[in-house]
Amino acid sequence: MHDGLSGPRGRVILAKAGLDAHERGVHVVAHGLRNAGFEVIYLGLRRTPEQVVAAALQEDADVIGLSSLAGGHRHFSKAILDLLEPVDTPPLVVVGGLIPPDDEQEMLQAGVALVFNVESPVSGIVVALKEAVSERRRLLHA
Repeated sequence: MHDGLSGPRGRVILAKAGLDAHERGVHVVAHGLRNAGFEVIYLGLRRTPEQVVAAALQEDADVIGLSSLAGGHRHFSKAILDLLEPVDTPPLVVVGGLIPPDDEQEMLQAGVALVFNVESPVSGIVVALKEAVSERRRLLHA
């Protein structure tokens, strides 16, 4: 059941930034989100933060999901957050992949909304994003 607002459960931009070419996991997550009613736009490999943010703003995304298995998660999430700073109602930024616990805390403190590790079940990602998008939309329409 949807959150009462028209359209999909949420619009999600997924991307791999930098030279990270490990994309099996992001495809699994994209498939799971689509099956749960999200609209998913996968930008593919080797995207710059500027490309990711431009696509998210153009598509009026609720969420930017950054997949990182090659260690660039802190750099790229910070760059994306910096580019979103002047935006009135920015999309949520979530990061998934090989994320050490210390990095997770640092990214959450910097403004990343959610962090998922490689062991996070897709069902848990779906539930967390449903809740986060529902709250974001509620605040936008309040």
